[in-house]
Amino acid sequence: MIDGVQLHKSPAEQVARVLQNTERVLHIPSTMTGNRFHELFTGSNLRLEILGVLYAIAGRLSLFGLAHDKFPRPNGMAARERFSRKMLAACDAVFEICKLIAPVNDLTIWMLYERLLLSKVAHGDASSAKWRRLGGLSTHIFELGLHRDSQQSNSLPVFLVETRRRLFAAAYQLDKSIATFLGRPPRISLRHADCPLPLDLDDSTLETDPSEIELAVQNLDSDGWNMQGRLQRTTFLRQRFLVATFREEILEVSLETQNQRAAEKLRDISVRCHQTWDSMPNQLRYSPDFRDGNIPNTSCMMLIVSYLAYLYNDFLIQRLLVQQDPEAYSALLDVSSTILSTVLDFCAMREDMVDLRPDYIWTKQARTGRPIPYSGSRSVLIRHLSVFISHLEAMSRPGMVNQDLFRRASKIFSSIIDEVLEPRVAVTLPGHGLDMLAGEQTCIGGNDDLDFLDMLEFGRLIDQYIIF
Repeated sequence: MIDGVQLHKSPAEQVARVLQNTERVLHIPSTMTGNRFHELFTGSNLRLEILGVLYAIAGRLSLFGLAHDKFPRPNGMAARERFSRKMLAACDAVFEICKLIAPVNDLTIWMLYERLLLSKVAHGDASSAKWRRLGGLSTHIFELGLHRDSQQSNSLPVFLVETRRRLFAAAYQLDKSIATFLGRPPRISLRHADCPLPLDLDDSTLETDPSEIELAVQNLDSDGWNMQGRLQRTTFLRQRFLVATFREEILEVSLETQNQRAAEKLRDISVRCHQTWDSMPNQLRYSPDFRDGNIPNTSCMMLIVSYLAYLYNDFLIQRLLVQQDPEAYSALLDVSSTILSTVLDFCAMREDMVDLRPDYIWTKQARTGRPIPYSGSRSVLIRHLSVFISHLEAMSRPGMVNQDLFRRASKIFSSIIDEVLEPRVAVTLPGHGLDMLAGEQTCIGGNDDLDFLDMLEFGRLIDQYIIF
């Protein structure tokens, strides 16, 4: 692109042209097709927003471990991190210029979303920069109206309507993930949105003309799922969005006084969440048997990711219910055990991948001497936790953006295991550390189940399945 417009040979003239292009309203004709959309912002129409998108993608790709020839070992990781931060700074600069001269458009939203994903992997999950960039993304989503049903406007081409739905769904579920991890309110609420789910269409379908898109839509079922059993990016995006809608409800109830009324709300959310999960196509409901099938590893991993998000909803619900009903401990431990075994399934598929999943184990029994209401195998769970701790220790090596978080988690779980296997008269488990990991008062503030994917070279690739 840069070579084509000779951007690097006559800076003053070409930069002026790019700025002039950026100042113009991005007018998208209703007859525009997806395979020609790029003509509006590339070549002689080059705009700053698309450069920001490319900077952000380049920064993330460098951290995915790609382009090894550009970042050779042994210092490749450090060089990739420096490059990603430079790309983030460039993207930030582009956005600041666009705020001054450019009307908000779809490319602006693309850039802000990609910038947020890059910020997550460059600065870590506890960074306030990630929170601020999420605020910028949500603000511009509302300004452009992506939270509304774009189909009501006949002036938008079909491919753009679907693209906006995908972007809203991706931003919505990411918002819930970040809100849970940081313990802050969600920024994007369905109470103020009526944007429908994106249709379960293959990416290439959006490149075709409207008649072919309409033909593809006719091959979907009444709920918008593809009937061929294909597992594609939009499939997982729809699934994660549906799970995230219940996370929003859980987060709201978690801020209420935990009484019988709140408990009834939580049980109702739990029932509806399970019903929604059970109503999804069979190929989307992960089970350990999937690993023995013909499903590609990347698809199987994304099925696990979605399943963990679903399980974590139940975990949060049971965490709140135990405040009113001690018998809920049994359900809490059951779902915790399922989460742990599912995480280990994920790790077994890719041995160098690690998850951070805070779960309850035998702390109650060690502290009180009373048996806990868990129906599973104690020895199996302890073995699973031991493997889990080894993964945490491997991820606490120097240079990792979340090194301190992994190290603290490893120490906390190790002390719990030690206390269970070699109990002492005086129990000195780090209660404040457990509160940090799981959230003692409310579910807001517990570590989310999927943010860890952006910390890992291979795991970062999963992001490609939850964006457009």
